[in-house]
Amino acid sequence: MRILPAFAEIETADADQFEQVSLREQVGRLEDSLREPLAQYLDGSTVLMSAGNITDPLDAEKGPVVPFGFSTDGEWAWPTYWSYFVREYGASVPKDFLTHAQSRGFVPIELNDAEAQEAVARIQQLLHG
Repeated sequence: MRILPAFAEIETADADQFEQVSLREQVGRLEDSLREPLAQYLDGSTVLMSAGNITDPLDAEKGPVVPFGFSTDGEWAWPTYWSYFVREYGASVPKDFLTHAQSRGFVPIELNDAEAQEAVARIQQLLHG
C-alpha cells in the first residue's frame, strides 16, 4: 500500500507519521483536463474514515468545506481532502499515483468490508510499524 502525502498546511495530531508536502507548492500544477476525472476517482473510492469538514487553509472565508478523513482504492490510500484540492485548485498528485488512476480509467474503486478492513490494517502497519 502506498500513501499520498499529507499537506503541511493542515495540522493533525498524527501529521508526523505521514510524508508531507506543501499544498501551496502543488496548486495549479495539475493539467486542467485531469482535475475532474481525478477528483471523481479520489472522491468515489472507499472511505475508510470520515471526520467531517475542516476550513480551507488557502481561503478561510469559505469555512469548513474541506472533507477530512481517509480513503483508499486498495493499492493507494490518501487523506480525503485530496479530492477537494485537486478539483478546486488543480493541486498535483505524485506522477506514479496519476499513472495508477489513469490506468484504471479514473473509475473509482469501492472495496467490500473485508477488503476495507485489510486496507486499514495495511495502512496502520505502514504508519506505526
